Amino acid sequence: MRTKFRLIVHESTGQKYEDLFVKIMSYADVNFKPVKAHGNIGDRGNDGWSSVSGRYYQSYAPDDLPANTENAINKMKADFLKLKSFWDDICPVKEFVFVVNDKFLGVSPHITSAINEIKAENNLSNVEIWGASDLERILFSLSSDQISQIVGESRSDVQPHDEFYMFLVDSVTKKLHLTDWMRISDNLIANSIEDSLIDSFSEFTALVFRTSFPGKYPLLDSSIAELCNRVERLVEHFTNSNNAYLIDNGEWWQIDRRWKREWLQQHDYNQKYDECERWRKKLFNIHSNLVHALNLFANEVRKTVKNDYFMNQSFVVNDSLGTYNQMQGYQYIPSEFVAI
Repeated sequence: MRTKFRLIVHESTGQKYEDLFVKIMSYADVNFKPVKAHGNIGDRGNDGWSSVSGRYYQSYAPDDLPANTENAINKMKADFLKLKSFWDDICPVKEFVFVVNDKFLGVSPHITSAINEIKAENNLSNVEIWGASDLERILFSLSSDQISQIVGESRSDVQPHDEFYMFLVDSVTKKLHLTDWMRISDNLIANSIEDSLIDSFSEFTALVFRTSFPGKYPLLDSSIAELCNRVERLVEHFTNSNNAYLIDNGEWWQIDRRWKREWLQQHDYNQKYDECERWRKKLFNIHSNLVHALNLFANEVRKTVKNDYFMNQSFVVNDSLGTYNQMQGYQYIPSEFVAI
């Protein structure tokens, strides 16, 4: 359960982390009152409070806290001013808690210094910064039934490590949008991918990077690591290349053929054309390798924690228009990795 909670924390940003915090505090403190944002006035800097103690909470959960320390300080100060100006008349602000998702890494001393400034300037009796470890401590002080309501039911017939793996498999499935794989694959054949998928794929690689595997299923562990590598190659092929670009509306990455709009000498034209063709062929191989990695992963999942994963179907390279097959649609299941 503790490992599952940590995975939930690592995946929770913004409103999702605030919702997790509110669930925990609603069980932990009978005087805690969540605040629902109202219309264009929002919540006035208050994500939860206690009228008994005059304690107010503010939640902040960026993707990467260390890279957002300045933003965290600015948000904390700005939201506290809103909180003080609106809520002080309802119930005097005596205590203030900044609830931040630090992914169990700790909080910058600059944030601690900033909250102490707020304490001194507003004559507060107490200020605190709660990181993920503090939420974990509060959560596991609750009853087992309450913990299950927050983290999810723990089946008596499932070992703790299996529960971890099942949660991780579900996370992989969601982050890689595998239920929509046929459409994703078809778009890759057309040399394009949605920017939202690039973001989600990057979140997947970050999740794997920061997760400590129990080691119960070494082949499943290695298949996830291999899948992570193949996803990373795909992301980099679009985002770190001179032959792909993010189109004007910011929603799609695609092959860059804008050079065709320019007047070029034949030699330069041929060079650009050859570069694009190399990029396109490399994308097909990266695409194919990713599909093979998906099938290796799926097979290991079926052997260990979920024997009917994806209804025992294989992932495929889906070329519905027959781009690589004389205009005849087809599906291709790679049997090995291709050297690139």
